Amino acid sequence: VDPAAARQALYELRGVDKYLPVLQALAAAGGPVWKSDLYAQVNTDLAALRALQAAGLVELTEAVRFRDPLAGRTYARTTAPPLTSEQAEVWETVRSQGVARLRLPRQGKGAHFLIHGVTGSGKTEIYLRAIAETLANGRQAVVLVPEIALTPQTVARFAGRFPNRVTVVHSGLSAGERYDVWRKLRAGEFDVVVGPRSALFAPLARLGLIILDEEHEPSYKQDAEVWGSNKAYYDARRVASHLADLVGGVVIFGSATPSLEAYYAAERGEMALLRMPRRVLGHGPDAPVDAAALAGAGSTARAEPVRYAELPPVEVVDMRLELRAGNRSILSRSLQGELHATLDAGEQAILFLNRRGSSTFVNCRDCGHVEECPRCDVPLTFHERASVLICHHCNRRYPIPTVCPVCQSKRIRYFGTGTQRIEELVQQIVPQARLLRWDADTTAGRGSHEAILAQFAAHEADVLVGTQMIAKGLDLPLVTLVGVISADVGLYLPDFRSGERSFQLLTQVAGRAGRSRRGGRVVIQTYTPDHYVIQAAARHDYEAFYRRELRYRQEHGYPPVRRMARLVYWDKRREKAQEAAEALAALIQQRLHEMGLGAEAAALVGPAPAFFARFRGYYRWQILLTTADPAAVLRPLAIPFGWRVDVDPVTVL
Repeated sequence: VDPAAARQALYELRGVDKYLPVLQALAAAGGPVWKSDLYAQVNTDLAALRALQAAGLVELTEAVRFRDPLAGRTYARTTAPPLTSEQAEVWETVRSQGVARLRLPRQGKGAHFLIHGVTGSGKTEIYLRAIAETLANGRQAVVLVPEIALTPQTVARFAGRFPNRVTVVHSGLSAGERYDVWRKLRAGEFDVVVGPRSALFAPLARLGLIILDEEHEPSYKQDAEVWGSNKAYYDARRVASHLADLVGGVVIFGSATPSLEAYYAAERGEMALLRMPRRVLGHGPDAPVDAAALAGAGSTARAEPVRYAELPPVEVVDMRLELRAGNRSILSRSLQGELHATLDAGEQAILFLNRRGSSTFVNCRDCGHVEECPRCDVPLTFHERASVLICHHCNRRYPIPTVCPVCQSKRIRYFGTGTQRIEELVQQIVPQARLLRWDADTTAGRGSHEAILAQFAAHEADVLVGTQMIAKGLDLPLVTLVGVISADVGLYLPDFRSGERSFQLLTQVAGRAGRSRRGGRVVIQTYTPDHYVIQAAARHDYEAFYRRELRYRQEHGYPPVRRMARLVYWDKRREKAQEAAEALAALIQQRLHEMGLGAEAAALVGPAPAFFARFRGYYRWQILLTTADPAAVLRPLAIPFGWRVDVDPVTVL
């Protein structure tokens, strides 16, 4: 554009101050600029751009732009390391009986594998080789992780081995990013998809391999928590198995603590059971980690001959003895001493508590009133930093009371301990410590999971305090201490899976320690040190736990021995919920009688109020049906509107 003509055009537009910054930004760019990028630089809008276009000063065109969720990230290239003898044996089975067959025409059902490998045993390298073979055979792969938090670390590992062929799908992406990734996948421009359970439905035309890492995680089961939700309701493990059969592909389940269902199925020959019982020592003696360590150097790049490491020793601290000794702190003397020693050595620690917030409930010391959510009838949790009470069921927030609403007393007290309180205690005990907290409160923003993990991996913090998120798949060589603040949380819930879930959490979080030559140690604090779950976790003994737990399930007819259906009715009227539950229970009981299913073949528990009897303003009643095929019992029944039927529930709370 001629400068004189441009000045005249601007004069005629009568808005030099409005339009000149736009032209200056475009001139500085020296080429086409995306509208969104221009908006980020200059305070303008589409009307202004169209006015400049009409004046002949700019040109507006439409073009396809790929909104890449991995834009701006670079990943270090990695190559396949030598395998240990255990890895080689497992890989040969997966290759010969699974992925090598992908080059052949589709033949019948897919191949199913369960890899039971202790934490740090090198399962990821098996996954990587399986993907390489799958791609070489012209097929594509999906890698599922249980949490969005694990996606960046997993993507880095796989993108380093398969550059420009890996993408990511998860709910943290913008709508535009999800659409663009879907479009690219449908066009065949990526061959490997990483993400949580929803990634299973990526439009891959040549799908050949599905990997479910940490297959025991309950998050693989879609849970429509709110009555009336129209979301898909599925178990990614079952869908993956059926999908592998449909495409004649391979599905690999991997875990250090397999679900009882998976291990039981493998023992019955429904899938191949492959064991990796030894931890591979994959990090050097001095391993300060920067963000590049998220590429998983411990499992994908070893320059030295392979060495094995012992799983970290576990000290079980009886907190009853701590009280008798006069220690009223939530942190035992042993754990406090280990924290000092760890930080003095320049190493890192992880403290695990499965409860967020500062205190678990707020109580009046005069009349005993406990502040509860009026919609859910559960105690509210005190969050000190936000100065608010939060319901962890419906996420409603309430002001902190200064006086008791019942007796007007000002003697308000906060009971229990959450992650925020642990963070404060550690700061008091070890003032020089740099702390990070990883829970639902600190990870609400986009990219927050990745930012916290990168900070800790780069040793910008000494202690990481967190909830369940820190128990899943993190590989951090400077972490030599893991402390479990209260192993009893969740152990005594009225849920037949509470023991299994507690064992998995304890074993997984303990597995974050000692993943380098520095070694590691674990401190588990508990008031029930003799409980079989605590003892099995302290010995890293999955087999002992499985045998004991399976006997309990067999005695009561619980999964995996039988299948279970949980039917929950929601209504805002308490009486209506009870009446509906009693009516349906009578129908089911009649149906069982008609089918000739006695107590030895089926059991009906309830109707009864659910554990959380009121949830988000609804009253909840439930019925539990256990039998070989719950669907056969329920299918002919006209189940009224308002019921939620959950087959194979991950919880009955």
